[in-house]
Amino acid sequence: MEWRFPSRLDELSRVGMEVIRFLESNGIGGRSAYAANLALEELGTNILNYGYDDHKVHEILLQIQIRPDALQLVLEDDGHPFNPLDYSAPALDLPAEERLPGGLGIYLVRKMADRIGYQRCAGRNRVTVEIQLSAADPDAKTENS
Repeated sequence: MEWRFPSRLDELSRVGMEVIRFLESNGIGGRSAYAANLALEELGTNILNYGYDDHKVHEILLQIQIRPDALQLVLEDDGHPFNPLDYSAPALDLPAEERLPGGLGIYLVRKMADRIGYQRCAGRNRVTVEIQLSAADPDAKTENS
């Protein structure tokens, strides 16, 4: 399945709801759906908040493929180069008021995903997130989109 949407928070929210319906209609819920939604929300919000210096509307691409054992999400944008794998985990051993802001969302996505990849190609960021289907999703249907 593929979505192309403008770089606006309301559009990210709309696509997030469509993704949840798509996953549910394919028998995917529980941890797998939660991890997919978290990845879209956190990575998408980072694109919207930090990806652009201008106020123009940019197009964001989201692709989701359901395989027999995993979900694969691909999020692509034309913002500033941003590799989520380059950022270290936040200092969770410190009290919240002593930690530097930021980084917790990416940390959570990295913890919930089974694999994350990044490419910068032709002026675009491409983040691939793979999430193993949980045992709670026995009715997952395979899509080749």
